[in-house]
Formats: sequence, structure tokens, C-alpha cells
Amino acid sequence: MFRFVHTADLHLDSPLRSLALRDPELKLQVGIATRETFARIVNLCIEEKVDALLIAGDLYDSDQNSMHTARFLANQMQRLHQEDIRVFIIKGNHDAGSVITGQLIFPDSVKIFSIKAETVNMTKDDLDIAIHGISFPNRQVPESLLPKFPSPSQGSFNIGMLHTSLGGTKGHDTYAPSSLNELRQVGFDYWALGHIHKQSCQKGDSTVVMPGIPQGRNIGEDGEKTVSMVSVDETGITDLQQVSLSVLQFERVEIDVSDIGEWKELVEIIQKEIQQLSQTLSHKIYVLRLDLQGATELDWKIRRDSEILLEEARRIVDDNHEFWIEKVDIHTRGKALNDNSQVNSGALTNLAFLEDTEIPHSVLREIEDYTETILRALPAPSKKVLGDTEDEKNKIVEELLKEGITDTLAYLRNPDSEAGP
Repeated sequence: MFRFVHTADLHLDSPLRSLALRDPELKLQVGIATRETFARIVNLCIEEKVDALLIAGDLYDSDQNSMHTARFLANQMQRLHQEDIRVFIIKGNHDAGSVITGQLIFPDSVKIFSIKAETVNMTKDDLDIAIHGISFPNRQVPESLLPKFPSPSQGSFNIGMLHTSLGGTKGHDTYAPSSLNELRQVGFDYWALGHIHKQSCQKGDSTVVMPGIPQGRNIGEDGEKTVSMVSVDETGITDLQQVSLSVLQFERVEIDVSDIGEWKELVEIIQKEIQQLSQTLSHKIYVLRLDLQGATELDWKIRRDSEILLEEARRIVDDNHEFWIEKVDIHTRGKALNDNSQVNSGALTNLAFLEDTEIPHSVLREIEDYTETILRALPAPSKKVLGDTEDEKNKIVEELLKEGITDTLAYLRNPDSEAGP
């Protein structure tokens, strides 16, 4: 029996971009999460007595040159070496140019594949294993790397290691593109992939696995994250399971606040939802983003007093050290205003009208110059914040305008209306 753990996209100590980082204590927790999760992966390998750990790219980031990271990584590799566990690493788009690679001296049990496809043969009991891998030569690899792989080794269980965007996935740039059919045509028994942060597994004569990121770093990487643990014998794969090892987990919590008319009732339903959630989740640290939805008379007050509501939500979890509230997203909508809660007349009437109608083309044209100025000022990685096409940009801008109109109306309510929570 040959057993291995397959992971990718650890992004050790990468800069974490999250609203959670506004809280100093949570910032510390999130900041060390990738490192602690990797230590847990090593623990799993040792406890399960696996034969190998496969890391399919983006072990760290190209701009990460901390020797603290290097020392930590070297220590973890030494732990595996002492347990006779082989490590196989390919470089992805993030770690292809990292200076850490050149600074580290790993044990002989660690194999870092070069930019030319290589094959490592090994034997466990009577089972022959062939591990094929190729590293990115640099960050940009727009062409397929599949033609560079050798044919399968006859009589062996063949594993291919590749960092690839597959056919393209939202939120991921296209690198070393490939398709499921193309991968299977190579003839390998198992493809250990990396790059896409969402887990997927396509079983068959050629099993293709994208383990996903093992530790989410922001709300865009919410939900349970795993590594793959695989057992192989002379008949092929006998067991393939996803193991969750993350230190903390980001979660979106949708809360329906329809027909709620009192602030106290709003706080109570948030508390109830969090209590119910705490009964279903496993023991780890959870970073929650609350998403309020539905039609309510409190819409204007929720928007106006959003910071107060955020503090109310955080107060609810003060005594539960497994939960943190990162942000409250507001996707509520209002009901008809009553006579004593109208906004001021004049120009604001136009805002109230626009809130429930299409934004006029004249307004969109006027704001277009401002939009282009903002986009030009953004760093390259952020320039797609308004989508990839002109149609996407216009749609997002219109949605933001409507959101801004709704928020503005909330702040400009008549002062004679109810003033606070």
C-alpha cells in the first residue's frame, strides 16, 4: 500500500487582505493561520504514516522573502525527513520566482521539480510508483505544459503534478491551461493539481484532483478547506478522502430580516442565527460575515447605523472565542415610507425616484470619467474590480450607484423620525 497527502496553494505567510485585519487580535490569528495549517498537514502525514507529501505549487508567494518563513519551512521538511516521508514540490505562478527557494537547503527526501518535466520512480512493497512533475519557469505561463510530460511508466501507478487553471475559473488568471479530457488522455492514474482554490475531484481511470487552498485567507475563500489523502494498491486507488485541517474558517451567514420592525428584534434574530450556527460547526475559529436580506421597515436604520449594528453583533460573540464578526453586509430593501419619516424634498426626491428605477444614461456617462480615473490609479491586480468587460463594468457601477442612493437616503431621513436604535 502506498499512501500520500496531496495539497497546494498554501501561500505561506502571504499578505492577508481582509476586513478582519482591522481587529488587532484577529489579525494575529489570521496572520499565522497558513503556517499553523501547514504544520497540521505535516502532523497528518506523520500520524497517518503516509509515504509522501505532494505540494502542487504556490507553497509561498513570489514577494515573500522572510527568512522566518524559510526557517519554518526547513524545520517542517526536516520533521518529514526524520519520519522517512518523501516530499514532492512543483512551483506555481506565485512561488516560481521566490528567493526563498534558492536560500533553502532541504533534505535529500525533498524533490523540487525543475522547469523541464521530470519523473521520480519509487517502490513501496511490491508497488511501483512514478511521480511526474514540472515547475513554472516564471509567473506567466500562458501555454499548456501537458506536451512536456512523458508517457506513463509501464507497470507503475503514475501520478502527474501540475499547476493549472484548467479551463479557466473566475478569480483565477489563466496559467498552463488544460482540460479534464486532455489530462486523462495523458494516461496517468492520478493528477495532483494546484492553482484553483476551490476543491474538486473527478474520479475515473484517471482521477483528477484539485485539493483547493487548505486555509482560507479572506471571505472570498469561505467554507471548509481540505487536503486530499490517498491510498493506492496494485488495483489502483482504494481510498480518497478530503481532510479539513484549517485553523480558522471564513463563513457567510445569510439572515432574513423580512418584516422586522424593531431594532431589538433585529439584534435578537442575529443572536439566534449565530447560536444555531455554533451548534453545527466543528471546533475551530470562525470568521463570520453576516448578510442581512429581505424587505423591512428598518432598512434605512440598518444602513444609517450599520457601525452600531456591527458592534451589536460583535457583542453577541464576545464570550465565544470561536467566533469573530468580520463585517455586516446589507442587502435589505425598504418598505413604503410613512408620513413622518420622509426625506427632505427638492433634489432628494430625484434620489428617491432613482432608488427603484434604472439609472439614466446621462448619469452613467457623467460618472464614467470618474470611474476610469479610479481604475487607472489602482494597482494592476485590482484593475478587474469592476469586471473584465465594458458591460460588466457598467452593471457593477449601476449597482453601486443604486446602493449609494439607498444609503444616502438613509442618512437624510427627517430628523423628526425615530433617531436611533
